[in-house]
Amino acid sequence: MSTTLASPQPQASAVPFVKQTRIIRASRKDVYDAWTKPELFAKWWGPADHLVSGVVLDAREGGELRFTDDALPHATVPPGFPRTMTGSGHYTEVVPGERLQFTMQASWNTGEPSLITVTFRDADGGTEITILHQKISADTVHLYELGWASTLGKLDALFAD
Repeated sequence: MSTTLASPQPQASAVPFVKQTRIIRASRKDVYDAWTKPELFAKWWGPADHLVSGVVLDAREGGELRFTDDALPHATVPPGFPRTMTGSGHYTEVVPGERLQFTMQASWNTGEPSLITVTFRDADGGTEITILHQKISADTVHLYELGWASTLGKLDALFAD
């Protein structure tokens, strides 16, 4: 199950965001670990046809989050985007097994860092995960919607084996 919500069409007072919810067929502990253990995170993070070549996750308030995401040779990337991208930020809230919040500065985005909140809840047959991505520009909402849908698909596939 996947739900995607985005803010209304850009207006002067609108604050763009992306929100997606999905049920992952794994325990809350296992899904949380996939977000906080570098060796697991590297197996699923990023859009389809991308691999993580390096990751640092210091999952504590103030701790660092950093990764490098490489597009595979056959991958299509949006015009003007690099084939290798880095992301970095810091954890602003960590409630083990329940909630992660962190800033994210993508190397392709020269604006202010965005804010990502991930919540974990028990659900029938697994864990409900909700992503709320805020502090993004209106012109990136569609890219983030596609990116999160693909990324969460990879997380789901991690536990399908």
